[in-house]
Amino acid sequence: MSRFFFLPTEITYSLLALMTYAFFKWSLLIKVPVLLICSFVLFLFRRSSIPYRDTIKNDGEIYLTPVYGTVASIRHSVTSMDYPSPCHEIRIAISFWDEKGLYLPTAGEVTFLKATKGKKLNRDSETHFFYGPVDELAHTDLTLMSKNRLQTLMRFIDCTSGIRPTIWLKSGDRGRAGACFGYYPFGGTLLIYLPANSDILVFENETVVPGQTVIAAIKDQPKV
Repeated sequence: MSRFFFLPTEITYSLLALMTYAFFKWSLLIKVPVLLICSFVLFLFRRSSIPYRDTIKNDGEIYLTPVYGTVASIRHSVTSMDYPSPCHEIRIAISFWDEKGLYLPTAGEVTFLKATKGKKLNRDSETHFFYGPVDELAHTDLTLMSKNRLQTLMRFIDCTSGIRPTIWLKSGDRGRAGACFGYYPFGGTLLIYLPANSDILVFENETVVPGQTVIAAIKDQPKV
């Protein structure tokens, strides 16, 4: 059942058993709300099948979206204390209804993973609330080093109506593009920081889908 839902297997089977029992044993007055509630929970924690996609692109790489959501803002040539050089920032709002999965945007190795407690920030907040230091915000940082030695940062900021993402990877783990590495219950905000030598291929208000939407083409770093 873990292939179809992000809920623990025991809970998934319990919901399915409850739906079956209610359908055959209970009266219509009780059956209908139970079936609707169970179906709603299963829908919220559904898990889609993400096809494998090679992320090597001629002189560099392509960077796929790691989540379902909507591009809320794009900033170019920004400076972040947690990124070693000027970079591009892509902000993706993950709604309550979006599929919850987190998928590796490119093949690589996790070099840093840290969760920080703090104040939650609504995914629909004004853009300027996401600027500047995030020390006081509840967030999780994951740094990925691709096999071409290109570093990217994913920053998950918890929403007031959500909770911290569940990430199955740890520092040092490796994976291929499109591999599921966790889920984000009830959604939130994802900030992606990409190298300055990236061509951003999405636009604001675009809906992004893992395994299909290319966020950016990242060129190889010049050799010195």
